[in-house]
Amino acid sequence: LDGRLPTDVWDLLATGRHPADPAQALRQHIRVELVQEVADACTSSGVSVALLGGSGYPASLSSDPEAPGVLFTLGDATAADQLPRVAVVGTRSATAYGLGVASELGGALADAGVVVVSGLARGIDHAAHAGALRSPATTPLVGVLGSAPDAATGPTTAALRRAVAGRGYVVSEVAPGAAGARWNFAVRNRMMAAMAHVVVVVEAHRRSGAHYTVEAADQRNVAVGAVPGSIRSPASAGTNDMLADGVATPVRDVRDVLAAVGRAIEVDPAIRFPAVASPGTARRQRGRPPSRLAATVLKTLHFDPIPLEEVAVRSGLTVGAAALGLEQLAADAMAEEEQGWWSMPRG
Repeated sequence: LDGRLPTDVWDLLATGRHPADPAQALRQHIRVELVQEVADACTSSGVSVALLGGSGYPASLSSDPEAPGVLFTLGDATAADQLPRVAVVGTRSATAYGLGVASELGGALADAGVVVVSGLARGIDHAAHAGALRSPATTPLVGVLGSAPDAATGPTTAALRRAVAGRGYVVSEVAPGAAGARWNFAVRNRMMAAMAHVVVVVEAHRRSGAHYTVEAADQRNVAVGAVPGSIRSPASAGTNDMLADGVATPVRDVRDVLAAVGRAIEVDPAIRFPAVASPGTARRQRGRPPSRLAATVLKTLHFDPIPLEEVAVRSGLTVGAAALGLEQLAADAMAEEEQGWWSMPRG
């Protein structure tokens, strides 16, 4: 857009004066009827239109240097504006290990009040959103499409798309009724990076599309984390390379992600962290009853410190769930942590 309004871009293309189209290759596609066709397609598919700078446009994208001029959305595209956001991405050809980790992270992040952003593709994307949807929390979700919002897809993906839109929103740069193109998926990845405070790659082959998201995140100074995997698994070759090259920091469980999110939002007063805060910056909120998860973890604590692994064993929870419960307790001044050991507050 180069700072131009979408209507101005349309006029320049229609008259063959747009500097990005010197050969006027796009001029033949500019038809007056096209506007009405898109409007009809939006109406029939329940899609809303948001213009850059206008109402209904996601605040997380509005200041990005590559912000789309026009967005087509399902759901409330402002639902996640004041919440911390994590993009969970990875390969479509995920292993059982990757799917399990993505699902666990998605659920734990939603429990913590963190918006899960993903691309609604099969594999890691699906697993992350499916895990978040299983959370009893009402944290919004964000899906970023590389195709039209009304594009035909399989029943599982269609159901997931509806569920994500019902809990937050699904967004695309591609108008309803428009044909898809493979390059759209690489281009849409910069939107996920722009929306996120942290990008987490769960599994990625060396030629995975997740690399586009990581590159876009690096250009925007967005923190990137990667889940380590087996050196024998091709699905983890890309993530292991990111860790070895220093492109990403290790993600061992949700605590690593929450800590990165806490650091990212410290400088952004518009963002609120409703459930937990990063270690060392937790808000002290005595008097509030703990969640069911936090109450389960609280029963394992005493004044003598114990490590996280022991908390998980005593509570019968996974390490990730126990860590989340501990962070919730710490946010309410009901637990203390020192060098990885946890106890009840001594003060």
